[in-house]
Amino acid sequence: MTVWISIFFISITFFATACIAEAVPAQLVHLGTVAPDVIGLTAMTHEIVPAALVASLIKEKLNIPAIVGGCHLTALPKKTLEEFPAFDFGLYGEGERTILEFVHYLESGSPRADTIHGLVFRNQAGRVHVNAPRSFLSPEELDGLPYPAFHHYYGNNPRALAGDGSYYVMFTHRGCPYSCAFCMRVLGNRVRRRSAQNVIQEIEYAIAHYGTHTIDFEDDIFLFNNENTRELLNVMVEKDLPKRVRWSGLTRADFVNPDLVSLAKRAGCYRLEMGIEAGEDTILKSINKAITVEQVKRAVAAIKEAGISLGTYFILGHPNENRETVRKTVDLAAELNTDTIAVGLMVPYPGTKIYDMSLRGEGGYRLLTQEWSQYDKYGGRALEIKGLPYKELVRWQRRALINFYVKNLRFLDALRFFWHKRNALWFLIKKKFAKWKAWNKQSKQANGAY
Repeated sequence: MTVWISIFFISITFFATACIAEAVPAQLVHLGTVAPDVIGLTAMTHEIVPAALVASLIKEKLNIPAIVGGCHLTALPKKTLEEFPAFDFGLYGEGERTILEFVHYLESGSPRADTIHGLVFRNQAGRVHVNAPRSFLSPEELDGLPYPAFHHYYGNNPRALAGDGSYYVMFTHRGCPYSCAFCMRVLGNRVRRRSAQNVIQEIEYAIAHYGTHTIDFEDDIFLFNNENTRELLNVMVEKDLPKRVRWSGLTRADFVNPDLVSLAKRAGCYRLEMGIEAGEDTILKSINKAITVEQVKRAVAAIKEAGISLGTYFILGHPNENRETVRKTVDLAAELNTDTIAVGLMVPYPGTKIYDMSLRGEGGYRLLTQEWSQYDKYGGRALEIKGLPYKELVRWQRRALINFYVKNLRFLDALRFFWHKRNALWFLIKKKFAKWKAWNKQSKQANGAY
């Protein structure tokens, strides 16, 4: 029998590295009462720098080892520990089995660190060693995992998620069978599904223990057009779950048809999201998206016809992109007129084809920096393209949002959007100001003013 360790959730909310020094000490009092044996962090690429700062601040007070996991560490396991000495260990790939063996190692020294698959560590000479990868969990093993220990976060409050705007996050499978050039597929390219019964049981658990009324399925793709997905949707209908809970999830344009979205609607779907990425078929082909603009238009029409809210995602800055292809993307976003859109700039995330291309200067790319905090679709500055410098891409990004709301006469929606994003916008303003302040200081130092 497997005995799972208990992980306590400590929420530290921050928008910029400068805020961490203020946020972490306030949490240390609580950490002291918990008396943890190890501090664990997860980070995407643009979060790895602040994550290292969090680790160092905590270790100064508690003198415990820090282990990091997540997308960035999985893509660059050796480089991450070499670059950030605050991390004592790294855990790449799926972590459930690895973390168990790691904790046993901390407690007793057995198994040896160099035998734990999926672990990254420093040997006695201080050199970083990357162990062999760990195999992914099977569907049966996914069913055997306990539910996330959200009770440490929400407490024993049966109404914790009953309020407006609250939702419960779930994954019904791991892995993605597609190979989009901008995506890493951190959980592998083979889809491993939990059983429909296991998923339904967790939904029932979330309703009973947290009073949830909304489920956000965070799978890379939730709404597949296959027997497994239809089985789950039909069980939802049979259990009358739509009377108690609604849900959202991602789908693909080539999966959508009137029959599937009708079933999804009956099963409680209130919102779908879809990555469209570009408005030109040649660009979609170049990034291995495996959809066409015509499929996108049909899918959007079917989802709207079903009365389901739809959010769409676009990226500017694809390989060999030019002003004409960017304009087509901007025009398509306005033409589709979905409920919401997000328009990001291409980011060369480590572990992706785009990252490799940018390192080699292919696709017209010029890598601007490897300062990881800049690897953000919104406000980051990591990449530009021949003929489309970074500042011009930013202007197109703004134009896409303005066109979307103005061309469709959705002025009230525009106000709602900017109000909803006010914290992120304020963060970007502070980030720009901090950058200007640093530049100004350097200029004065160079001129002998300091």
